[in-house]
Amino acid sequence: MQASPGGTRGRALPLLLVAAAPDAPLDWLDELEDPRFSYHLAHSGHDTLRDLYRYRPDLLVLGLHVQDPGPWEVLRRVRDMSEDLRVMVAARRFNEADALRALDSGADDVLWRDMPEGLAKALIMARLRRATPVSPPDQLLEDGCLRIDLATREVTMGCQYVPLTPLEFDLLHFLARNAGQVLSPEQLLHHAWRGRPEGDAGKVKHAVLRLRRSIERATGAKAPIETVRGVGYRYVPPASHLA
Repeated sequence: MQASPGGTRGRALPLLLVAAAPDAPLDWLDELEDPRFSYHLAHSGHDTLRDLYRYRPDLLVLGLHVQDPGPWEVLRRVRDMSEDLRVMVAARRFNEADALRALDSGADDVLWRDMPEGLAKALIMARLRRATPVSPPDQLLEDGCLRIDLATREVTMGCQYVPLTPLEFDLLHFLARNAGQVLSPEQLLHHAWRGRPEGDAGKVKHAVLRLRRSIERATGAKAPIETVRGVGYRYVPPASHLA
């Protein structure tokens, strides 16, 4: 079975990225044909990490038999990249040690090959519900320079496409939705991390730095995100930023 096409540009359906080694097929992949979401299949750890940037999926199903690099290194890099992306680890058979290691390493769920029929897909659907596209009146945020499309999770600034990780996207969206307002690290943790503020607020500093770098690489201009020392961060619309 071929995976559904999964491009980033113009995507409206939630996208599932499945990482499965070619010699370790997962039987329930046959259940993934569904009009409510699309999926893309990667066969190696390298391809998985590449496709996380290319497609910005809403959910990752990571097979424990992927190589180059292996699943634990992929999971570590995924969590370095984003604490928000939902990750489900998939194995040929249930193994308690692997399941505990996966959950301790940042996975949200564990799937295995001989699960009861339909259960794997039901769990996937439960995780994807939060990624259902929003209604058209609420899907765009624009200020004359910045354009954020929530349905496709695309960002453009000054007509330049800005590729962002899922966390960077949510961080920019929350800042831009409260343009001009100084937001504390605690507020950003609660909203951009979607209520999963694990650890201290120091992580926000590094996330904002990565967001700025992503914007500046794409646009060649200074990112319109200001640091208010001792208080937090604010997004200043570019026109005001340049004034």
